[in-house]
Amino acid sequence: MKLLRYLMVAGVAATFASCGDLEVVNLNDPDRERAISTPNDVEALISGSFSSWWSSGHYNTVGITMSVMADAHTSSWGNFAMREMGSEPRVAYNNDPAANYAYVTRNTWRDSYRALSGIRDGLVSIEGGIELGENGADTHRAKAFAALVQGLALARLANTFDQAFVIDETTSLDDPNNLPQLQPYQDVHAAALAKFDQAIAMAGQGSFTIPSSWVGDGGAWSNTRFAQLAHGFKARAMISVARSPEERAAVDWNAVLNEVNQAHTEDFNTVYDDVNWAWDRLKVHGGGANDIWARMDLRMLGPADQSGGYQAWEGEPNPELRAPFLIDTDDARITEPGNPTSDGKLVRYIAAHFFRPERGIYHFSNYNDRRWRAVALNSYVGTNGVFPVAELDFIKAEALYRLGDLQGAADLVNKYRVTNGELPPVTTAGTSGARCTPRTKTGECGDLFEALKYDKRIEVYHYDYGVEFFDDRGWGDLVKNTAIHFPVPGSELDILLMEIYTFGGGGPGSAPRIWTDVMDPETIRWRADALKEYDEAIRAEFNPGLVN
Repeated sequence: MKLLRYLMVAGVAATFASCGDLEVVNLNDPDRERAISTPNDVEALISGSFSSWWSSGHYNTVGITMSVMADAHTSSWGNFAMREMGSEPRVAYNNDPAANYAYVTRNTWRDSYRALSGIRDGLVSIEGGIELGENGADTHRAKAFAALVQGLALARLANTFDQAFVIDETTSLDDPNNLPQLQPYQDVHAAALAKFDQAIAMAGQGSFTIPSSWVGDGGAWSNTRFAQLAHGFKARAMISVARSPEERAAVDWNAVLNEVNQAHTEDFNTVYDDVNWAWDRLKVHGGGANDIWARMDLRMLGPADQSGGYQAWEGEPNPELRAPFLIDTDDARITEPGNPTSDGKLVRYIAAHFFRPERGIYHFSNYNDRRWRAVALNSYVGTNGVFPVAELDFIKAEALYRLGDLQGAADLVNKYRVTNGELPPVTTAGTSGARCTPRTKTGECGDLFEALKYDKRIEVYHYDYGVEFFDDRGWGDLVKNTAIHFPVPGSELDILLMEIYTFGGGGPGSAPRIWTDVMDPETIRWRADALKEYDEAIRAEFNPGLVN
């Protein structure tokens, strides 16, 4: 499968051919007709696209970085740019291609386009006459699955980057004068929603079964299950793309509600074992399963505290003086009520601190998630939650809240806070009482919306890529000067002969351009040739066993 950076090289080389004697190998070519000339080849391209999309969010990607930016988990280790992007005051994302942690955005970008380019090649072959299954019986299934993964990949790009390419089977890559152009995230988002709609429509045009091996699930998907998941992912995408409270409020919440009401009624999980690819580094190295790598952030758990420690911690203007505090809470998900050094239903207490204090004691926390502990202790082997029904319930609760059905929203929040948290129910007026949960940064009892946000953070913590970041971005809860999205990776901008730019560190969530490249024919030739070894270099650039 081809990467978009490979796809763009021939066009870049052709554009600058007049600048010198460039002997650039056309990485677009190599015998697509021969490489994918059989039905098995075509089906493998399309079915394998889901694992490429999965790796774009769950391996060494910016998903872990976004979690510290949202203060879901905390870590002072450098890996995944956690220290760089999670420390305070916030700084701009370093988009220099040579930066130590440039791989986090590059991998998300690369694998998203690996999925999209594989699908494109497969669908072009189908349009050229290849049929899948006996008498073409499986062709429709492959095309429906392709539309779903296109929606997933485009939504990931729209949610993560300020701009991206829209690549599908209609995209021409043969004319160097008509190559795809970068489009703003809003347009990429619209293309993603259209693909979800296409997948949903095709699911209703006859029955089919998606093999579990295609999606890393423990069981196959019927076309009904397939359609439900497409509705669910579409609903999530509709609310995740917002860059501000204004954009979140402007979402078509009636449409979101419609999608949720048709979405899946059973959790979507993946199963990782000795033959499956669906493991998830976010759950292990991104806070939860491994106590040395990361902890749950006190900013996320603090609203449950009744001791005043959270308000004192937030009230300290100097982050370097924010010492860790124990959480006195009645929320049974965090600790046993009133016992700050006990384990709760979803959270573990850890006495020891492993972070380096000179990097900021405000990173310290005595708490970690317990949901994925068994997976971490078993070399990733086990079941990974991805898209639980609980998340759909909270999306629906927010839709009802914004549409004026406060009681309906409260009922959905109470489904979790009362049963799992063993807390008093929230009312349309919010929380109340001497030990109300959650509390604001200044100690007041939270209103209904604060309760909704708090309970969602606790219940869906680290299930999937970017959920906490996208929510906090849309709710306006990111720490001041946190980047609201990421630039096109610097390595891609090099190929496109565009200036390096970035976001974060000042202003309305974005900072000025911090680095500019100088291009000449020799540099272009070197970079184009270097792409031949791109995948090998990626595999060697990061040792997941070491913290730094």
